[in-house]
Amino acid sequence: MYSKLFTTVVIGLVLLVVPPALTLRYSIHSTRVIYFEALTRCIKNGGHLAAIEIAYQQTQIWNAIQKAGLSTGTFWTAGTDLGMEGAWLWLSRNKPVGSVQGWTNWMDGEPNNAGGTAHCLAMVGGTGNGQWGDFSCESVNHYVCEYAD
Repeated sequence: MYSKLFTTVVIGLVLLVVPPALTLRYSIHSTRVIYFEALTRCIKNGGHLAAIEIAYQQTQIWNAIQKAGLSTGTFWTAGTDLGMEGAWLWLSRNKPVGSVQGWTNWMDGEPNNAGGTAHCLAMVGGTGNGQWGDFSCESVNHYVCEYAD
């Protein structure tokens, strides 16, 4: 009896996290804008800036960026620590970065709050291969929107 209940609870918890991540679709935008403009544009199009909670999402987004021919660019995601320095969260989900299985993809030495103004998370192309860095929210970058189907 208890083993069936336990199994049901575990499956239910897994289904709360995994399916949403597996059913999202992404759009890659070549236009370069500041963070809050990217956030606004995604919302106007019925989506949100991408929140990368698991490695599968990272791979899907990076593959889409490469397919778009933009793998040397830098791309805004929903990550920010504007509310409190060092407390990174996915603004589109109001969830801490790394809250799912502790997974993150920061580049070595990141986040570093360079110049005291780096509060927005972006995927870094080129030699960064899609790993994450923190940048000034006023920087202009490409961006990735996500949509639930």
